[in-house]
Amino acid sequence: MRRILLAAAILTFAPACTEAEEENPDTDAILALSGDTANGKVAYDKSCANCHKADGSGDASLNYPSLAEHAKHESDGEIVTVILDGEEAMPAFRASLSDQEVADILAYIRAEWG
Repeated sequence: MRRILLAAAILTFAPACTEAEEENPDTDAILALSGDTANGKVAYDKSCANCHKADGSGDASLNYPSLAEHAKHESDGEIVTVILDGEEAMPAFRASLSDQEVADILAYIRAEWG
C-alpha cells in the first residue's frame, strides 16, 4: 500500500517539476531579443573563444565541446541555458553577460555553425 501511495505521489508531482524546469523566464526573455551577429562575434571572442576556440572546434581533451557540432543538435533555449548556468567545465555567465550579449552570442553561433 505504501508503494502505491508513493508511486501516486511521484506521478502527481513529477509533471509539475518537469514543466517548472523547462520554463525559464531568463531564457525566454533572451530568446525574445534580436541578436546581432557582429556584436555576438565581439562577445564570443571575449567570453567564449578562449575555451571553444575562434572556429568553434573546442578542445575535447579539456572537456570544451565543439560548438560547431553542438549548435547543430541543440535548441536555442538549450544553448542560452548553458551560457547562463554553465555545464560541466563551463562556468555560468549569468552574472557577467547582459541578456543582449547572450542573444548576440546566440545569433553569432547560429550564423557560424548552425
